[in-house]
Amino acid sequence: MTASVSRVVPLLLAAVVGLAVIDAGFVYDDPSALLENPLVNGTAPVWEAFTRDFWGRPASHGFTSWRPLMPILWALIWKLWPSNPLPFHILSATLHVLAVGISMRFVHRLRPSYALSAAVGTLFALHPLNTEAVSAIVAQADLLSFSLALAACTVAIGPASLRAGCSCALLLVLAALVKESAIILAPLAAILFLIGGDQNRPRWLAALPALLVTALVIGLQLSLPRAPGVAMITSNLAHQADGELRLLLGLHNIGRSLLMTVWPWPLAPNHGYAAVELQVGVLGPYAAAGGLLLIAGMIGGAWAVKQRRVDWVAALSLLYAPALLQSHWFVPLITDLAERLLYPATLGIAMIAGIGIFASLKRPAVRALVVASLGAASLFGSLSARRAWTEEDSLWLYAVRVEPRATLHHHNASNTFFHADDLDRGAYHRFVAVYLVDRFPEPVQWEEIESTSSFSPLTRFVELPAVLEPEDPCRLVRLFTKKATEYEPLSAYIVEHWGPRYPRCIQ
Repeated sequence: MTASVSRVVPLLLAAVVGLAVIDAGFVYDDPSALLENPLVNGTAPVWEAFTRDFWGRPASHGFTSWRPLMPILWALIWKLWPSNPLPFHILSATLHVLAVGISMRFVHRLRPSYALSAAVGTLFALHPLNTEAVSAIVAQADLLSFSLALAACTVAIGPASLRAGCSCALLLVLAALVKESAIILAPLAAILFLIGGDQNRPRWLAALPALLVTALVIGLQLSLPRAPGVAMITSNLAHQADGELRLLLGLHNIGRSLLMTVWPWPLAPNHGYAAVELQVGVLGPYAAAGGLLLIAGMIGGAWAVKQRRVDWVAALSLLYAPALLQSHWFVPLITDLAERLLYPATLGIAMIAGIGIFASLKRPAVRALVVASLGAASLFGSLSARRAWTEEDSLWLYAVRVEPRATLHHHNASNTFFHADDLDRGAYHRFVAVYLVDRFPEPVQWEEIESTSSFSPLTRFVELPAVLEPEDPCRLVRLFTKKATEYEPLSAYIVEHWGPRYPRCIQ
């Protein structure tokens, strides 16, 4: 395979992944970020993107996030194609192609080999864990910010100078204005300057702007007044964990993040909302893996820096930085473990896999076969999760099957069934959602819930209060009856089906 062809193939594969949901509408957070966003739909001046939050809400409401450049880009597209999801999905595919292209250039600058950069680009383009980042319009901020931050790191591989440092810093600023999480790659840019040059003074001068930008972005983000409601237990347990539990939860998320980059199945095609179980027994297995992998990463990183192995420094930084961000040790994020934030980690693991394949296999044909096999498995193994992003209903039905312990999955699935006038399934999932929140922080009775799996949805709904609290099912009946007012048809449904079963509980 010629060098020019090897460079094109990963880009075409990235386009295939991006266009897998070309027929999708506005799904999940997309309506809030675009349709209802005054910055995007033109009901507010676009320059107010710098004074409003990412969703277009005024600063007086507080900020869930501040990312001014993405709404501005969306507003430009909206002017040409208002209320049309197609150009936005084309943009997602384009941004994924851009990220893959920049990643191949980055890898080639680290280790000049078109074959290696093509192999890494292929594995990165097709990695299943980029499902949410590439399929959700709202995740375009992750794609574009990562591309800009990786471009900054590419600059840092070249000759160290103050001019190069300023160019790198400018790209980092733009990346952070698209999405603040991009700043996790600024330390990598600084390290690449520090270990890649030949003279001490230019290296420090080149690294200094990146370090200053890091401090500026972190300080700005921490100073923003936050909107109420971002600390819900249904989204992230880090807001409820202290001391040893906070440490354990962080290690759990690190372990889960890193292992998902290697084996992402079963794949939930959306945010990893919290499973409301802040228990040592639940967190322990992934936390143990996280602790061991964190130690291994620290040892590997120290070795790579000492040996000036910039390829391994970059790969380990890309892999570990998003996992450390999602530990919530530094600042609790809105969501528990968001797949879209692991987009850089998929490049990190692709680099490690590529380096390993090229080190252990000497024949080009065998290398190509292994990469092609891994790529094909990734593509076909993730198609069902990617296609789940075509519409809201399929997204949540898929999510609740894959990750049933997340409260918001059940809540959103119940809305899906309510929209379809399927009260039996809607009532069951809404009851589970209410029960999970009510149970916190006590252990969830999963064995009891699963013991009803052979029942019909109606029977499960009717029997679960007695199964979960046989001594006093009325407490759950009354709790859910009170919550049922959020969806009016549920009130009559409860009386009809719980009335005969729990007559003393229904008043």
